[in-house]
Amino acid sequence: MKKLFISALLTMTVAASALASGANEESVILPGNFSFEIKKTSNLSWTENKQYTKASYIVNNKKMEAFYSLDGELIGTSETISLDELPANAKRSFAKKYEGYTVKEVLRFEGAEESAYYISAENEKESVYLKVDKYNSISVFKSTKK
Repeated sequence: MKKLFISALLTMTVAASALASGANEESVILPGNFSFEIKKTSNLSWTENKQYTKASYIVNNKKMEAFYSLDGELIGTSETISLDELPANAKRSFAKKYEGYTVKEVLRFEGAEESAYYISAENEKESVYLKVDKYNSISVFKSTKK
């Protein structure tokens, strides 16, 4: 459920950064260089909706996703990372503000218009979904009580 929610949050971010397109969903054009990327991946699956096409795959045992506009333009990519891979300032901020929380998942999103980290964490009282921006500032995306 948490991964689904983080995917939904990431989807909203990607959708917000994508340009509106009048292209037909059934005629998605993928970039020519993606066939090279596919050779290095495993567990490739595609998902499509009215705003973008998403490729989910694994590279070097890391879960990754690539988001494409309906015209085949790369919107951005995300990958699951460890908490240790966050910038030092973001780790310190998280440790101070969310002491006692257990990190469930950390994603790095690299897009044409935005780069950010997303953290899913919880304690015995609540679950929080956080966004770390390019200035290593942490904001709450969503908080739910248990």
